[in-house]
Amino acid sequence: MSTFVKGGSTGTPFGRNEYLRSTRARKTESYTLAASTVTALTIDGVSGQKILQPGTVLAKITSGVDTGKVGPFQGQAGTTITDGRQTLANIVGICNTFLPWQLMERDVEVAVDYDASAVQAWCKEYDNAGAELVLTNTTAAAMQRGGAAGKAVDITWK
Repeated sequence: MSTFVKGGSTGTPFGRNEYLRSTRARKTESYTLAASTVTALTIDGVSGQKILQPGTVLAKITSGVDTGKVGPFQGQAGTTITDGRQTLANIVGICNTFLPWQLMERDVEVAVDYDASAVQAWCKEYDNAGAELVLTNTTAAAMQRGGAAGKAVDITWK
């Protein structure tokens, strides 16, 4: 007979991140995400795990072997990234696709919201070491209509 023990797990919480305030009037575009741009993590003692959560800001790669693809925006001061993902004008929007393991094997097609209503505190960007952090005010402002990301991106923050 099986049993259930309450509170037995001490592992890392896992699941899809919600970031949208509303799904009404949301516009998306499809891009290829370069697996090499997502940092490998150790989760529950297992190394080499690549997970990309919805709500991650993505930017176009403009140089190198992955030119034309997208990857997580890394615009923090002192970043060593030089492939275009560090530039506010290259932001294409917010990832809407949950990738719990696929990036460990290949590049993947993702849906990117470029016109939506989102919650800034629920969105993410990467720091200069490739770790997730809460979306900064500078990046959020760049993604509003007329911001540094250009007129192609129009995110309303709630």
